[in-house]
Amino acid sequence: MQLVIGDIMISVLLIDDEPALLEITRLFLERFGEIKVETCRSALEALEMLKTRSFDAIVSDYEMPMMDGIVFLKILRAEGDTTPFIIFTGKGREHVVVEALNNRADFFLSKGEDPKTQFAELDKMIRQAISRKQAEESLRLADRRTVDILNNLPDATFAIDSDGHVISWNRAMEDLTGIPAKDMIGKGEYEYAIPFFGSRRPLLINLINSSDEELRSLSYENIKRDVQSIVAETASVKRQGIPSVFWSRATLITDRNGAVIGAIESIRDITEIRRVQGEQKAEAVKEREKGMFDRIFGKSTASWYKKGMDLYYKQGKFQDAIACFDRVIEMDPTHVDAWREKGICLNELGRYEAALQCFNRAIELGGDSPGTYYAKGETLEKLGKEKDDFSLYEEAITCFDRVLENDPENVNAWNYRGVCLKELGKHEEARRSFDKAQTLLRINPQKYTR
Repeated sequence: MQLVIGDIMISVLLIDDEPALLEITRLFLERFGEIKVETCRSALEALEMLKTRSFDAIVSDYEMPMMDGIVFLKILRAEGDTTPFIIFTGKGREHVVVEALNNRADFFLSKGEDPKTQFAELDKMIRQAISRKQAEESLRLADRRTVDILNNLPDATFAIDSDGHVISWNRAMEDLTGIPAKDMIGKGEYEYAIPFFGSRRPLLINLINSSDEELRSLSYENIKRDVQSIVAETASVKRQGIPSVFWSRATLITDRNGAVIGAIESIRDITEIRRVQGEQKAEAVKEREKGMFDRIFGKSTASWYKKGMDLYYKQGKFQDAIACFDRVIEMDPTHVDAWREKGICLNELGRYEAALQCFNRAIELGGDSPGTYYAKGETLEKLGKEKDDFSLYEEAITCFDRVLENDPENVNAWNYRGVCLKELGKHEEARRSFDKAQTLLRINPQKYTR
């Protein structure tokens, strides 16, 4: 299949701070002459490029200087950019998957040891993400006869009309449930819930306008909302009889006049991701149990702190790093840096409230450095999005203002401040923050993109 729109070649923006990887990825994707790749080495450089042109898809590394791939994605989505987005990053970042999906990334791909396989998978994801966007855009203006376009989407997806009857049940949904489309098309009365819950009940597709309390009463959690969409997880489902954890996104379908004519839901099985996270937590508990013995045998705070820093910054092993920082705190409860670094690791794992406790403790102990306030502000922004609590965005902005008092050229703080202001509906002030970051980039691009 030649991936073109009309007679125009597909354009892809590729962002990574490793020049060698940029070049080899570009060469692979362009090998068939169907995709044209533009590259840049930082998210800030990419934002500047996107001011003057658009792309059919964006592929971004996660861990980059000044601004990571998730922040980059948040800024794009906050500005209304719906370009298909793929996070492409190293191993050991399973926790990033759910955050990427919750911020409307289309796919997440870990860099592996077999370049040929991973680049082939990346090529496939780009094609599927673009096809899905075309399908969703077509679906908004389509009648029932065109709903079959969903069959080619990679995610398990189904759609219902305004009366709650199934109008599409794609091949991936057949694989997920074991139920052929012919046995589900036209069915109503919540029959599509039986394969997952064993009974007729509302699914996320029926609950887009429901309260968080009602969603939680129906076993949904980690709830995120958009204008016409909702994202949530549930661990109360079964995949062909096997207990599983599902991530779902449901979106309203509207006609040309904005009237709701149906809804669509995509489902992903994230059971393995949650299993890995559970094992990591269990391992961290075991490591903490050894902490007392290590202290008895003379381990120093300096050695455990250094070990924790190496585990986090060099290996991405956040649970192991937390165990090391806990040992430092056991021996010296006033160790400011250990409290701060523990909070940063907890933030990476999505444990935002626990992370805030660590940052507040560090500040109480006199560790009110720009770095601590920046980390606290970043965590408050994520928690605000998770809880849909505007007061947390206000508190985050205060933290970023503290950072900028000491470091007015902190591009990432300006960008994160803009994200918070955007969430609060202060669009003009948000734009000024984003523009300030871009101005700093233009003045000294080498400083922020090298």
